[in-house]
Amino acid sequence: MIEKDTMRSGPNTVNDKMFIAEIILKIRETEEHYKTLMFKESLRTGFFEYSNLFHQYRERAQVQSGLHWDLVHRYLTTQVLLLSPICPHISDYVWQNILNNERSILHASWPSTDEPDLSLTKASEYLAEASHCFRLRLKSHMTSGKGKKGETPTAPQPPSHGIGWVAKTFPKWQSIILTTMHDMYKKNKSLPDDKELSKALGSAPSLKKYMKKVMPFVQAVRKRMDKFGESALKDTIEFDERSILEENMDYLQATLDLEGIELKWTEECENERTQEEVVPGEPYLTFFNATCLQLELINPQPHTGLFQAILPVYENDNLAAILNIHEDNIS
Repeated sequence: MIEKDTMRSGPNTVNDKMFIAEIILKIRETEEHYKTLMFKESLRTGFFEYSNLFHQYRERAQVQSGLHWDLVHRYLTTQVLLLSPICPHISDYVWQNILNNERSILHASWPSTDEPDLSLTKASEYLAEASHCFRLRLKSHMTSGKGKKGETPTAPQPPSHGIGWVAKTFPKWQSIILTTMHDMYKKNKSLPDDKELSKALGSAPSLKKYMKKVMPFVQAVRKRMDKFGESALKDTIEFDERSILEENMDYLQATLDLEGIELKWTEECENERTQEEVVPGEPYLTFFNATCLQLELINPQPHTGLFQAILPVYENDNLAAILNIHEDNIS
């Protein structure tokens, strides 16, 4: 168990603020479920999803600035309170004997909350989705291609670095489609069928050269609406995605086992497909192996477990970086 003195205090980081916004939202959802006697849903939002939020926060924070004690204490306290209507005896035991409250949980009030900052909850969802997509992209990168007939394909070398491509805006033709779809959605509170959309978009002169791409893009937007609702029709997002990625760079590098990730705008990319397909809210990661100095470490001492390891040293590496990043290689 993590002790209080190993945690930090003081001002909140972006990760702290995202976690606060998320737990406030879950407290409110759980309260609404209890009011309508939907106990199964209360357990889903007030325990399973609530504890998953903490695990996610811990995973991100431990590779960066560390856990904030005030938030950990708030999470533990509110978690017990959210469970108390369903399992009062266990909750009361934890409340008095572990959280050291003098009076029974029966005398405690329901957690009070401010209005949640939904832009922060969306930023957290964005980070979770981006890191998941990056891991899938890495897995695809490491999949062996088909070798020549009769030859066993060789596994690709794990990449050392990555470039994260972030789009400032949608391509103009996609912005036109999103604006048209959003206007039609606001009129009927739902999207019309593909036939009507195709007719409306086909009459736009600026889309004529992109007609083969129009309906596939419409279908992709429909799919995103299943997850994000009306916000999938907007041509901007409600937070600075580059800042979110920069703030969590240590976490991304650790989860992908990379030495470094550089963020760039898609307009800097020479690959036209990347410029065309990367859109706001959906960053893309490419991988490469940077030039390095290979140090070969050998233990010459007799009568001990011998080891031999290759330690790559990259440009701008310092002693702390080498010890932290490569400790698994020399253990």
